[in-house]
Amino acid sequence: MSRCTSEIASIEALLLKHYKKEPFHNLYLLYGKKPIPNKFGGTCSDKTLSFIDEARSLGFKVNLHSGYINGKEVHRLARVQIGNRTYFADIGNGWPAIKLYPEDEEVFYSCFGMTFHTKICMNKISVLNTRNGKEHLQLVIDTRPRCEKEIIKDIKKRFTSGIQYPFSNSIRFSVIVNERFLFLRGESLEVYSADDYIILDGIKTENLPSILMEKFRFKSSLFEYIQS
Repeated sequence: MSRCTSEIASIEALLLKHYKKEPFHNLYLLYGKKPIPNKFGGTCSDKTLSFIDEARSLGFKVNLHSGYINGKEVHRLARVQIGNRTYFADIGNGWPAIKLYPEDEEVFYSCFGMTFHTKICMNKISVLNTRNGKEHLQLVIDTRPRCEKEIIKDIKKRFTSGIQYPFSNSIRFSVIVNERFLFLRGESLEVYSADDYIILDGIKTENLPSILMEKFRFKSSLFEYIQS
């Protein structure tokens, strides 16, 4: 195994680790609480900053980047330099983007019964996700480097800027549990695996602590914090 191949495997292993231990969720936003760094996950900003901190501690060359959702530059991800090639790690995605996206090569992969693939045109990468037979454009990445200081400024004012996110008004919570990917959206819990897809409707907010414990295997300390 070449050094670059080994580094790709290592950074993708770190991606998978973070998808398992730090959920994507919007509870800080809904409950008006300050995020706790590198502990309980959060939205794309929280998850990406946590991933970058650990990747840098392991010696990887990683920078903060941003992407476009619905034409707006509101998504955060990581730009990874391995050898003379540039990759993007979309750890802040609510869906399991567990592989790197090369700047110069289109990729396709499957996980949890869904697929991801990229299309490259000039200096832009379009990331598409297909699940339940329907294709979704998740984001567009302009591969040109971004100013980290400017992104940090945007992150600090994200809850007060008045920006409406797709998840601004109802609960989002997703994480990998064993060999399944679970995504709570509003009152529906979607469960994806290589062999099956299940949806459970009627999830009530008042039952969230028990749902986090029972379905997500996630400690209730997060919910205790946001309700404090």
